[in-house]
Amino acid sequence: MGKTDSLIRALDDLKIRSPKNLEKIAELQFEIGMAFYHSRDFLSSLHYHQEAGNNFLTTNNFAKYGECLHNMGNISYFLGETESAIDYYFKSIAQREKIEDSKGLATSYNNLANVYNRQGNYVEALDYYEKSIAIKEILDDQKGIASSLKNIASIHYFRDNYVAALEINFKALRISESLRDSMGISFVYNNIALIYEKQEKLNEALDYYQRSLSIKEASGDEQGMTTTLNNMGSLYQKIGNNALALQILQRAINISEKIGDKESISAVLNNMASVIEEMGQSEKALELFLQSQKIDEEIGNKRGMLLSITSLSNIHFNLGNNQISMLYAKEGIELAEQLNSKTELRDLNALISKNYEALGDFRSALRHNQLSQAYADSVFNQEIERKTARIEAEYEYDKKLSILQAEQKALELENEKEIQRQTFQKRMLLLAFIGILLISWVIFINYKKQKKAKQLLEIKTAELEQANQVKSKLFSIIGHDLRGPIASLYMLLGLYRKEQMKDSEFRSLAPELYKNVGAIMETLNNLLRWSMGEMKMVRTDPRPTFLYEKIEELREFFSTLIAQKQLNLTNQVPDHLQVLIDPNHLELILRNLLSNAIKYSHNQGNITVSSQENEDTIVIAVKDDGIGMDEIETKAVFNKHLAQSKRGTSGEQGTGLGLNLSQLYVEQNGGKIWIESEKDKGSTFYFELKKSLEGSPEPSEISL
Repeated sequence: MGKTDSLIRALDDLKIRSPKNLEKIAELQFEIGMAFYHSRDFLSSLHYHQEAGNNFLTTNNFAKYGECLHNMGNISYFLGETESAIDYYFKSIAQREKIEDSKGLATSYNNLANVYNRQGNYVEALDYYEKSIAIKEILDDQKGIASSLKNIASIHYFRDNYVAALEINFKALRISESLRDSMGISFVYNNIALIYEKQEKLNEALDYYQRSLSIKEASGDEQGMTTTLNNMGSLYQKIGNNALALQILQRAINISEKIGDKESISAVLNNMASVIEEMGQSEKALELFLQSQKIDEEIGNKRGMLLSITSLSNIHFNLGNNQISMLYAKEGIELAEQLNSKTELRDLNALISKNYEALGDFRSALRHNQLSQAYADSVFNQEIERKTARIEAEYEYDKKLSILQAEQKALELENEKEIQRQTFQKRMLLLAFIGILLISWVIFINYKKQKKAKQLLEIKTAELEQANQVKSKLFSIIGHDLRGPIASLYMLLGLYRKEQMKDSEFRSLAPELYKNVGAIMETLNNLLRWSMGEMKMVRTDPRPTFLYEKIEELREFFSTLIAQKQLNLTNQVPDHLQVLIDPNHLELILRNLLSNAIKYSHNQGNITVSSQENEDTIVIAVKDDGIGMDEIETKAVFNKHLAQSKRGTSGEQGTGLGLNLSQLYVEQNGGKIWIESEKDKGSTFYFELKKSLEGSPEPSEISL
């Protein structure tokens, strides 16, 4: 405090000697405010910044006034006063816009986004991070760009989008490495470790945590050390070394309390409580969880609140307090939905299911178990593994390419020196000229080879990417559409086997199980047909087939679903029309199109099947007035790849295989298929087939 005390004495002396010199007084007040800021005495810092800001405004020093407002936003953020922080940042932005302070504006946008990030308002946070990056790109502020990218990556991480988080982190890492920014590198290492930990790659995660901690210790970054130590403690708990986990977490909380970082204190308390609970000290753990929750509520940290609420729900379940556990879990679900956190939604629904099961409410237990499975299915581990490998390969490739480019540049410089030296040696001119020609020829040949190899690599990479996409889609189908129903069936049979469910309860759930198993069979049939199509094993036996009859058969097939949604299905196809097609293929095409229309129709909606008879063909239209699609979605439906399916209006799941199979079978029978759709107004699927002349009405005989 020696320097701060001397500054305060200088300020007091200046006020006595030159009380009207407001500019100099404001500068000293600002300097004192910054000194208190760095020593983390935020209340004193806020006081001097406020006084400095008022004086700068009086002297029309708008640049320094805007800086004071920005710093007051930072101080409010660290004090946990999020609304005050937002207010100060907006005032700072308004001031900096007036004086066109681009650099300051970019910083204010970034820090305002940090507040929204803490609140879980990710839409606003992403918007202001992007605004900050746009200005930094104009200013060529690479370090600032890397900082904002790391913040954006953290949002993707908290929203369970690990692939995007990893991509953006490696992008930030490239920039930090090019700038030799050790602090930035350590930050990214910590974030990459978090993603590997989510993928259960614990050794890789620990390696990146240790790299991050080493850099932070060397630079004296206490706040960064706290973050990484906290993450390492949590990781050692997963490994099973609770003693080492507590030792590391104790070190983290000592530093957090020393620097007064409330957010870090809360996070460490939560992890310590988790370790202590695992060691059998439930009451002590409960006390720590409550302390953590209280701190997060004070500073408006919604992510921390969600973590504490989830932990409290879990510990009360373990203690047998089922009603209290469910209250916490339901509160957590509301918060998780605000933050779009699928991991917590999965875990909290699973907790509610266990509580209902313990209370004997098996129907509610099944419903929440199915919800938990649905959120679990949104995690595409195979996709993450594949893309992680690709990102790492691209990162290593970029590093090697930079080395090769540097070596090539050095070689070119050496050749240039050689040429300059040889120009002074006239007798070696001819030899040098020949040498240059030879070198040029070698470079040209190598260039041609490299270009050809690059083109071949790009082709192979594209083929591999497409194959991986198909494989990932198949894993997704199996994960989404088979695991959920099977898990529900397994759970119910387990309860029945343990005699925890009455026969009457089991029979009441039987229709639901039948529907789920039917969905499994439909998915397996579609997978089989699709794989046969991919292996070119589809055989067609075109025969004259009545359209009207097929539609009526399918009306009966879908009668339950139609009744559930109170839909009006109208068959406008004349009963005499016949098309030339394999009857089994026609049934599959119509079934998939009608299933699609039912899925995306609103309750009490209308579905119409109509036809248009041409000279040689018949065009069949399946129309609904449901949710429809935008132009981008419409173009993606029949693009020869597996279609991306989305949930229906009643939460129905799909695979995307149905439309792909419809396209395949229409084309195998010599027809074509297309779609017209408009968002929120419905879709119409058309397919055209050859007309069969058999069964057509005879022309009327004319009497004379």
